[in-house]
Amino acid sequence: MSTAWVLPGGSTFGAVQAGLVSALFEVESPPDMLLGTSAGALNSAWLAADPTPRGAERLREIWRTMRRGEVFPVEPMRILAGKLGLSDHLMSNRGLAGWLHRTLPFRRLDQAEVPLTVTATDLESGEAAYFTSGPALPALVASCAIPGVFPPVEIGGRRFVDGGPAAFMPISRAVEQGAERVYVLPCGGKRPLDSADFEQLPDKGVGGSIPAVNGAALSAAMYAASELDMQLNAARCELYVLPAPKVDRLSPYSFKHSAALIDWAWRTAAEWLPKACPVPAEPVDIAGVARTARRGVETA
Repeated sequence: MSTAWVLPGGSTFGAVQAGLVSALFEVESPPDMLLGTSAGALNSAWLAADPTPRGAERLREIWRTMRRGEVFPVEPMRILAGKLGLSDHLMSNRGLAGWLHRTLPFRRLDQAEVPLTVTATDLESGEAAYFTSGPALPALVASCAIPGVFPPVEIGGRRFVDGGPAAFMPISRAVEQGAERVYVLPCGGKRPLDSADFEQLPDKGVGGSIPAVNGAALSAAMYAASELDMQLNAARCELYVLPAPKVDRLSPYSFKHSAALIDWAWRTAAEWLPKACPVPAEPVDIAGVARTARRGVETA
């Protein structure tokens, strides 16, 4: 049975996927294909170079040693220009590109050990773009180009941004590529985090700022589209969504909780996998769990 691992986006919460991958390798054979979006694209690329438990160990090490300055450089003048509307982004992507150039073990997507698909969003058409060959660096940087944070990336005369808006959880693409079994490895989900495992865990969710509200709204849209995609494809393949934590109390731009997220995800997925059930072909939530129909909000 052809198996795909689908890794959605999630900024610094991509550390969760490093733990989920480790748990999967304990009970499953290597994937036949990998599909990733944004942070999930980076994890997919690193794993596609060595789709083994050894590769999973390397992925954990990458996340445990990652530092904010390598990916999210603070440049006050650039941030000011962005806030004044003089630029279309707040941060340069040079740090991310340089760091990827140093850590990525191949230069072309088609050099991966297993078929690799990197998603991005075509800025002009709004459609999903799927990169499976050609230079790896521009495709990966484009897949991580959070709108407004990083600049769009030009590839082949077109501009691309983060794959999340158009292909956050590319399950349909995996099925179109022949996957009969699909494992989705989310960066965030619905399971509560234990404060004892996370230092200085805030009492309330991150919010109150314009970026936080915009981010929450974008996430809601991506989750709604993904839930429909799960409902559609549950009848077309054997579909599983691994457990992931509710990360609303952590910053998506900090790596300080990476080690704890890896350990949480590894432990939780290892307990879940032996009794895992496929996603049902009916309305589900973002965790792939069936839910009853809910009425829309009514106002007086």
